[in-house]
Order: sequence, then structure tokens, then C-alpha cells
Amino acid sequence: MPLSAIMKKGRSYTAATTNEIMFKGLDRRLAEFLLTEAERTGSDTIRMTHEQIAQHISSAREAVARMLKSFSEDGLVELKRGAITLRDKNRLIRLK
Repeated sequence: MPLSAIMKKGRSYTAATTNEIMFKGLDRRLAEFLLTEAERTGSDTIRMTHEQIAQHISSAREAVARMLKSFSEDGLVELKRGAITLRDKNRLIRLK
């Protein structure tokens, strides 16, 4: 693949990531990530650290932890050490 094609692909990815960060709130990005990860793994339990999730959605670990706590208090997810279990997928879908 020519270098120009690689650079163009990289710019497209960067633009898409920037748009997602700018125009989707953390709650939407997190809900979308959790649903996508559950579908990818075939499990409603996601075994990732808050730091790993934060890196995937371009956010701070602290912000992800606060949002997950809020999701937990609202009954969307159940939090256990090293695992997040999706409890209300329909409401998560409506968030994204």
C-alpha cells in the first residue's frame, strides 16, 4: 500500500475519532463501547479495567469510573472488580 494511502487512512480515522469525542457525550460513547464489546465477545460481562475502557473511548479513567458508577446506580450495569455486566441493554441502546 502506498504511503499516501496509509496517511489518508490515518487522517480519516483521526477525523472520525475527533468527531466522536466532540459530538458524542461520554455517556453515549461509553454505552456504545459497552454494547459493541459485549457483541464482539458474545458475553454481557466485560472484563476490562476502567483505564482500558478510557483508552478505547478517548477519555480519562476517572471520568469513566464516575460514569460507570452512575450507570450502576441507574441499573444499567453491575460493577464487580475487573468486570462490568450489562443489566439493561435496551436503555444502553437508547443512550447511544
